[in-house]
Amino acid sequence: MLALALVAVTVVAPPAAKERLIAALGGALRDPVLASPRTGAPLFRERTVLGRTVQLAYREEDGGRLYRDNGAYVDLTPPGPDPTPDELLNSLMTAAAAFVQPAQFGQSLFRNPAVSWAYERGWRQNFNANGFPGIDQEFEEVQAFFAPVAQRGVVLDMSCGSGLMTRRLAASGAYRRVIGADYSESMLAETARRFREEGMAVPDLVRCDVAALPVQSASLNAVHAGAALHCWPDAERGVGEIRRVLKPGGAFFATTFLTAALIGTRRAGGRTGAGFRVFELDELRGMLRDAGFVDVDVRQAGRACAICRARAPTPAAPSSE
Repeated sequence: MLALALVAVTVVAPPAAKERLIAALGGALRDPVLASPRTGAPLFRERTVLGRTVQLAYREEDGGRLYRDNGAYVDLTPPGPDPTPDELLNSLMTAAAAFVQPAQFGQSLFRNPAVSWAYERGWRQNFNANGFPGIDQEFEEVQAFFAPVAQRGVVLDMSCGSGLMTRRLAASGAYRRVIGADYSESMLAETARRFREEGMAVPDLVRCDVAALPVQSASLNAVHAGAALHCWPDAERGVGEIRRVLKPGGAFFATTFLTAALIGTRRAGGRTGAGFRVFELDELRGMLRDAGFVDVDVRQAGRACAICRARAPTPAAPSSE
């Protein structure tokens, strides 16, 4: 009789109550946003309760691969070899080191725990001298830009670093779900630590590659990427992925570095000797438009900061003729 009663409840209960019941029974729920890094299909969210410990995991459909939350984040990078500890240590050196590929230096640098520790202890603040808005000013502009599409929706903070913006987005209460994502394991661990240190619930934190986002198409309301594009090995592909995962009318806000004068002489492929990419204003405008964005607005702030705002197009209204 108890089993029959439970079945009846799952049928007649409202969606929210149904989800709570399934979760309480240890069942798996289809995640409306996250996708398998292997197949692109939606993941199923599972919670396992062991005593007082609740473990979160995501499983591929039909009993496929399981991706466990390690207590700080869930790793949704495509399967592949990780760098050795020596490679991570040497990522602090310049791209002149023979084994470091310039296009990947920025990505590797921020996987170093020492850099993650220093990021909010002076590293990020140094950007302000080159025109980057302080994080509070940037947050105000982000919130104003995202407001028309927020609607208690889902926002992704891509290349979230130590969670400077992620924490502000979460604290705002404007979004139903906040996701912080980064390629750096140590940055995500630092983000989780800082959330807990400030007495905030840790949101969904995901390790992923922006060029292969484990996110379902048209599932996000807004994406933020602060001081990030210059570190991406393939910025065009990353911007294209962000366009893919945004809902119609969804908003994208990003800041990055302008001009080669800031960090060295610009070389072939638009990268400096240290492997970071530097941009021209028109280059960024073209990249966003080529990815399919509309209402593209790219402006310069200070001597070396580009502030980019763009929206995913909305379907044209059917003609009345």
